[in-house]
Amino acid sequence: MQDWRRKWVMAMLCVIPLIAGCRVIVVDESKETSKVEQVVQKPSEALKLDAKAQLFKKSLLIRGETTLPEGAIIDVQLKPYPDDATSLQIIRTVVEPLDTIASSGTVKVKKDGTMESITIPRPSENKRYRLEIVLDPRKQNEDVQEILGPLGENLTTSSGSTPLTEESKDITTIKKYANIMKREEPDGFMAKLDLVAFEQ
Repeated sequence: MQDWRRKWVMAMLCVIPLIAGCRVIVVDESKETSKVEQVVQKPSEALKLDAKAQLFKKSLLIRGETTLPEGAIIDVQLKPYPDDATSLQIIRTVVEPLDTIASSGTVKVKKDGTMESITIPRPSENKRYRLEIVLDPRKQNEDVQEILGPLGENLTTSSGSTPLTEESKDITTIKKYANIMKREEPDGFMAKLDLVAFEQ
């Protein structure tokens, strides 16, 4: 009987340090795991902005759908092309519109993922224009900037992402366009146009 007790005591004396050692290792491993979890960041998804324009004699109606956050601000601008620019030059993007803005407006993204619809004036049906929609991250509120990045850091993989540099800062915007032709030309009257991304 005493022999059995001695063996049992010896076995316990050998096992207790092992268990104590295991506890230290387990605690250390859990600490390392929590550190790793804090460093890992989820990649941002590409954001989508799809818009269409319907052409009328004296106005343009713009609507859109998007995965941009609610409250995001989108600028709408209509810029005239030079009078001597041909329709072929415009289609091939050989010529740029003038710096002047013929008409403009601002819309917000609604809770349901649609862009507020907007109608802007078409000053002349006998001129050609470029219609642009622009999302500038710097014009957004704090909640929206948190998703996009203050300088659009999370827009780089989105369709229509357009990089620019201002005051030594790299900024990423989303910019899409459609060419509005003269009334008698194709895409000049009663047409429905998709706004597309600029080719990089």
